[in-house]
Amino acid sequence: MRQDDAQAAAGRTVDTFLIGGSAGAFNVVKEIVHALPEDFGAAVFVVLHTGSADLPRAHEIIGFRSAIRTRLAEDGQPIEKGTVTFAAPDRHLLLGRGHIHLARGPRENLFRPAIDPLFRSAAVYKRSQAVGIVLTGMLDDGAAGLRQLRRSGGLAIVQDPKEAPFPSMPAEALKAVEEAEVLTGEKIAARMIELAGSPAPQEGEVTEQVELELMIADLEANTMANAERMGELTPYNCPDCNGVLWEIKDGPVVRYRCHTGHAYSRLALNEAQEEALERSLYESLRAHRGRISVIRRMLNDMTNDEGDAKKRLEERAKSYEEDARAIEMIIRKRADAV
Repeated sequence: MRQDDAQAAAGRTVDTFLIGGSAGAFNVVKEIVHALPEDFGAAVFVVLHTGSADLPRAHEIIGFRSAIRTRLAEDGQPIEKGTVTFAAPDRHLLLGRGHIHLARGPRENLFRPAIDPLFRSAAVYKRSQAVGIVLTGMLDDGAAGLRQLRRSGGLAIVQDPKEAPFPSMPAEALKAVEEAEVLTGEKIAARMIELAGSPAPQEGEVTEQVELELMIADLEANTMANAERMGELTPYNCPDCNGVLWEIKDGPVVRYRCHTGHAYSRLALNEAQEEALERSLYESLRAHRGRISVIRRMLNDMTNDEGDAKKRLEERAKSYEEDARAIEMIIRKRADAV
């Protein structure tokens, strides 16, 4: 008997679906959930990149009039077939041994909840019984996690980038997992129904790194020594905490982590650095304007008897004003380039 036949005989079936999406994914998830029957033979978990205040509302709107049961994730909930569980605000959604775990670990790819931690947890605890699905969205959250899930034996489905409103996320997922099944949004639910309860494929490997990164998402292993074990030190700083970053290479997927646990893909790191640079420019402009204001007030209070000191302060004020104008020009040029 082949190994996959033996697994099927042992009762291992596809029983877990993981859906991740960002910009434009709300309507796709709604379409998928509304197409699933009440007796759907698997558990479904959804991470959407939306504002924290919008997550419960998204769950309620998508769950309205759906045949399958929907719920917002709570720590310790059992994993239940025939249920769609949506990630809660400001918490990573992780799978454990038969239960759900919510963790306020470091942000990954600029988000919490992020898609990669969910996929990674399934790679450890569900392996070939899980199917990862990446939908429309910006940047590339989910690509690294989908690759890790696929390595452990799980299946991969990616929304066709050609029809995705925002093709970056599914396109990057396909670069990470070239063999992923590519489907239009309207066909994903039908494929999920076909796969649910089918014999699970042969299990793959779960590397030490995947397990370590899962612990980091749960705030259990955020140390400099563990970061060194995962990659090579870079000259880059973490945009979130200013710590050093280590580069992690996994085939075509290149990522970065700091020792406090913040994680970035290359696209996410570029975006975060761009935001950090903009913040620093505005902070510098504010500081210059503050210095100019203080110096001008000092000049107003000075007498003509303080001629030399007054002249030096006037020159300093003019210098700050020139610097402020230069910073303003940089900000305008950056805005025009977007």
